Amino acid sequence: MKKIIAVLVLSLIIATSAFASILQIGPAATINFDASSSDIDSLKDFNRYQFGAEARVNLLFLQLGANGSFSLPNNSGSWAINTMLSANLVAGPNAANISVGAAIPYVLYTNDNSFNTSKFFESPLFFKAGINLNFSFVGLGLSYYIPTGLAANKVLTNIGDIKVDLSKGQLSLAVMFNLF
Repeated sequence: MKKIIAVLVLSLIIATSAFASILQIGPAATINFDASSSDIDSLKDFNRYQFGAEARVNLLFLQLGANGSFSLPNNSGSWAINTMLSANLVAGPNAANISVGAAIPYVLYTNDNSFNTSKFFESPLFFKAGINLNFSFVGLGLSYYIPTGLAANKVLTNIGDIKVDLSKGQLSLAVMFNLF
């Protein structure tokens, strides 16, 4: 009986994933978040926010995403165009699911030193956790990016040096339009 239930549940998950939206795109806002701080007024500091767009491609249980954003000018007047590329495993039906994976941020351009010359895999690696709710043609995605303290190309060789601080990260909210 347990095997029959497991097969039915797996079949249901595969069926809902197979008919899920393949491409999602929409506006996104991100804030550098510090849960260890009790200063609520710091949320009013717009230098901590980034605004942009997010695109996701869903392939059964795998979700590939790109978040492009613009950092507002900080106190020194510098701003940046940022990207966050991510790969996630998705669990749950299309209507509401959770996702976990990894993400790599990359600064494409800043107004003080032009294009970024650092290599993509030398950028820091983040863990990503998210909740996605889909309502027909529109969805809502809430993601939390947690820094690992290591560059993406150093994680496998220095896995013991990963320092995860759940209280410091980036919180992202996106309104996603389901296109296909």
